[in-house]
Amino acid sequence: MISFSGGRSSGFMLWNILEAYNHKLPDDIKVVFCNTGLEHHETYEFIHRIEQAWCDITWLEFDLFQTGGKQKYSFNVVSYFNANKIGKPFEKLINKNVAGGGSKYMPNPVLRICTAELKIRTLQRYLKSIDWTEWQNCIGLRVDEQRRVSRMKADIKADQPIMPMADAKHDINDVHGFWNDHPLDLSLPLNSNIFGNCVGCFLKGYGKLEAIAREEPHQFNWWIKQEKEAKATFVKGRPDYATIKRDAHLQQAFDFGDTTDCFCTD
Repeated sequence: MISFSGGRSSGFMLWNILEAYNHKLPDDIKVVFCNTGLEHHETYEFIHRIEQAWCDITWLEFDLFQTGGKQKYSFNVVSYFNANKIGKPFEKLINKNVAGGGSKYMPNPVLRICTAELKIRTLQRYLKSIDWTEWQNCIGLRVDEQRRVSRMKADIKADQPIMPMADAKHDINDVHGFWNDHPLDLSLPLNSNIFGNCVGCFLKGYGKLEAIAREEPHQFNWWIKQEKEAKATFVKGRPDYATIKRDAHLQQAFDFGDTTDCFCTD
């Protein structure tokens, strides 16, 4: 199972795997993208170009269904044409009542329910639904991301994660060299991967979020709405998204640094 995040690194990994199979994947290899609804629109366009030119990609989204008066976790198989692009899968997860008292909590660096449910478990539910009982999860982490490689192997041993880019000693220079002047290349603002994955992800450092807010302030509207409705923040001890958006024009940016690594790759 090839986890395709919609970034340049995972795209480079996918191309090399396709090369190994003469550009025709066997039936027991699937390429899967898990959509949170909060990717940059250029990421969606990039994924669609890849699936048109290279191979089939299965698009998945987290969902809920009612049974016995309770909401249960589920998923939908979608496509580029009907995938949600305004954060609905993530919003459903946040609005889901949890714990016995029916309280709600926000995803945060300690309780990364977004990573767990929107990506890892959504993927697992899909694979089990097509009667896969065991699989290896192929993830696009490079050799220059050894800390993340080690943490990923420790975090999700059940999915037997493999990182062929790290094993093959491919680094960011290999990725950039491949995509340089490539007709299908990802075209994010500022040519920067800070806009990759969930654009406003709370795991991104404060300085990165300020740069995003300066370039595309509308990207924060969803995050501001969630914090306002929950009367809580995604990250304690850091300004809320409304403040980051408001202050992004200031010349002096305060970088609190990146937080915990996510399951996402670029």
